[in-house]
Amino acid sequence: MAEHFMTLPCAPCASCRFEAWQRVVEGRLRWEEQQYCPTDEALACGGGWGPPPPWVRERIVAAEGVVRLAVGGPDGVPLRAVREVYGLTVPQLREARENGLEATAVEAELLRAMRGGPRG
Repeated sequence: MAEHFMTLPCAPCASCRFEAWQRVVEGRLRWEEQQYCPTDEALACGGGWGPPPPWVRERIVAAEGVVRLAVGGPDGVPLRAVREVYGLTVPQLREARENGLEATAVEAELLRAMRGGPRG
């Protein structure tokens, strides 16, 4: 479920500052975003659990890059973990197993931690 907070709408301008990040909270993926415009004194915030929406993930990937992970097999992250974190369908999971998965550093950290067995 996403959460949003907004004050004073503003059309994005050169003064706007946008931040987006992910973290692992109690074994779950959490994302946050914040946009602030000092010119219009506007602030917009959002956040939620699981993978971020595409526009937030694009900003995180642009700033931090991705990690390619093997999926399944003895050296890959477990199929169960990938399906749980991303909510992939069986065909999407099959594609991830065949081609690997591009994850942010935080997503990769969570998936690797899940390799050790069931959480908590």
